[in-house]
Amino acid sequence: MSEWLELAGFMYGDAHDDQGFWYSHQLREIDVLTEQQLYWTPGPKNLPILWQVGHIAHRERTHIGIFLQGLPAQEVIPIEFDVFGPEYTTTSVIKKSIKSIESVFNWCRSVRKESQAFIASLQEEDFHKTQKQFGELTVAHWLFITACHTALHVGRIQLLRAMIEGTKERAC
Repeated sequence: MSEWLELAGFMYGDAHDDQGFWYSHQLREIDVLTEQQLYWTPGPKNLPILWQVGHIAHRERTHIGIFLQGLPAQEVIPIEFDVFGPEYTTTSVIKKSIKSIESVFNWCRSVRKESQAFIASLQEEDFHKTQKQFGELTVAHWLFITACHTALHVGRIQLLRAMIEGTKERAC
């Protein structure tokens, strides 16, 4: 097996089953939270945990589905999940756009499965191919940029969760 494939598999593995990077999946951090907690923000200009969760999936599909696979945007991100894009979105707009919190979670799971299937299809040489229309970065670059982006937002989820639960923020 390719070392690149093995590393990418770890970065996009299932952290629930200890089969992946512990900052690799947003749903691991929110299992015990209520709907009210998922929508809570520390202030009117902040984003809730649910936005962080959906945003991770939105960017993962953008980077892998659109940038790497070349799929049309309308086929990659369902319209109800556009609220999780790169722009600030109020909680009320999120609530109006999505069908349910469970639909967001199901979408996140399907996004990860699609990413895992794409990664599993790669050959060693595929990791080194460039995507000229997106800054001449290689497939490997985009996979790891996306994993780092996920880790950043998982950290935000952890901070918000600590604030909600009144516990110390996990340092690492």
